[in-house]
Amino acid sequence: MAAKIGENIQREWDEEPFPPELWDALEARKSDRDSGIAMLTDLAERGSRLAMMYLGHAYVKSGDQSETALGEALLARTAERGSIAARFQLAVHHERQGDGQRAVSELKTLAQKGYSPGMYLLGSILYRGKLVQRDVPEAMHYLKMAKEAGHLPAAGLLSWIYRKEDFGLAGKLASHWHCVAKIPAVVWYVARYPSSGRLRGLNLPSANQPAG
Repeated sequence: MAAKIGENIQREWDEEPFPPELWDALEARKSDRDSGIAMLTDLAERGSRLAMMYLGHAYVKSGDQSETALGEALLARTAERGSIAARFQLAVHHERQGDGQRAVSELKTLAQKGYSPGMYLLGSILYRGKLVQRDVPEAMHYLKMAKEAGHLPAAGLLSWIYRKEDFGLAGKLASHWHCVAKIPAVVWYVARYPSSGRLRGLNLPSANQPAG
């Protein structure tokens, strides 16, 4: 049985029409990028949403300006076809490019879909205030949503905010509670399920062939 991957990306793998071929393409890309890209392109043209997402992700990470533009277009097209993974990677790309407004727009769409890593990143962007206007109450709103959905880094950031912002004694108590309450879950997930979306920050989970 293959190792577990993130819950959402596993769902998208479960819906994939060509899982063995997609796995072969991703493995081929590790040793021969051009060959892997060609295989992913073929699968995307045949209707593989995940192949299009991985192709878009490879292009935006390439550092080549023309490939970056193509990657953005592929991720946007895949997101419109319902891929949460593609929309999240598009949001992360915009955030890394310094385009806070576009990142926030994509992340708010993910928050509406209940995707907790998106809520967490949205809350952290709003709290930092480097790319958009800083909004601590709105940041905490999305972080609390993420925490309620089981996202563990969100609980850690909430603990930090309660400790650093002016919440008085109640804030210090809340900080302590958020910190202590997450420890058992963090230990369990890190030991048993390290690729879980509950631990996910910005990374794209490694592509593993789905079980079965």
